[in-house]
Amino acid sequence: MESGCLARIAYSDVRHNLLVHYLAAVGVLLVTPVIFGLEGLSSRMAAIPLETMPLLMGIVLLTPILAPEQNECIFEVVRSKKTSRHIVTGMRIVCSLVILAVLIGVLGGYMMCNDCDVTFRMLAGAFAGAFAIGCFGFFFAAVTDNPIIGYMVSLMYFMMNLFLKKELWKFCLMSMSYGISGCKPVVAVTGAVLIAAALIYRKIAKNEN
Repeated sequence: MESGCLARIAYSDVRHNLLVHYLAAVGVLLVTPVIFGLEGLSSRMAAIPLETMPLLMGIVLLTPILAPEQNECIFEVVRSKKTSRHIVTGMRIVCSLVILAVLIGVLGGYMMCNDCDVTFRMLAGAFAGAFAIGCFGFFFAAVTDNPIIGYMVSLMYFMMNLFLKKELWKFCLMSMSYGISGCKPVVAVTGAVLIAAALIYRKIAKNEN
């Protein structure tokens, strides 16, 4: 019964609050072959679209997780429910990560079918980077209670990865493209820490249960 209730909450929440963000992420996927030539790429060249476009997907999917509560009506409805807001937030995060993994998998599969040298390790690396930058946006949106700031911070981080990759050291999200090793585990752990820190902050500062 409990799992069925949570499933209904997740379905309703996704349908009414987050569907537009999922569609935007799909839109990023669809324009990728237009921006990049995805045929016969070596592993180094294939890493460029794999580490660029999924970052935008991560921003679109994870940054606005708490945006629905900006609407006072939605906030009051969520607060009136017995289900913890952290559980609702957790379900949103899980749904967004599943969508992100599926989209990256579709992109990688498309590239493999077009004779690009893509491995599952590269797909995992692309997911780690997208997860991390999305968590940056989520964290700042949660702390400031403003998704716009979350978008701005994550987009700034995106631009830094385009032009300041060496200065970012282990926090470079495009390490496969630049041949920098050891970055993906660091950014993945950083993303998980940021999510946990954001939820703890909301619980303490905002008294959310």
